[in-house]
Amino acid sequence: MLHVTEKALSICSATARQLAPTADTKCLRLIERDGNVSIAFEQPQGQDEFVHHGGNAVLAIPGMSVRSFSHMTLDVKADGRFILTQT
Repeated sequence: MLHVTEKALSICSATARQLAPTADTKCLRLIERDGNVSIAFEQPQGQDEFVHHGGNAVLAIPGMSVRSFSHMTLDVKADGRFILTQT
């Protein structure tokens, strides 16, 4: 299971609140490329699945990604960049 620190959760939540009023239907997506992690606010894609939690639609992480993020923690560095570390 992917663990998310309070700081990373806070930044994701603030980003969603800030951008949501100007968006149609968009989602926050965790993107990992070349060891770097970022959060993208983008349109849902055809293969995306959503679950509902706490009154919010949440983008489900595909099974393959779930396994690769297992025992990882999403955190934020001092410079504001997201980072995945082994838990």
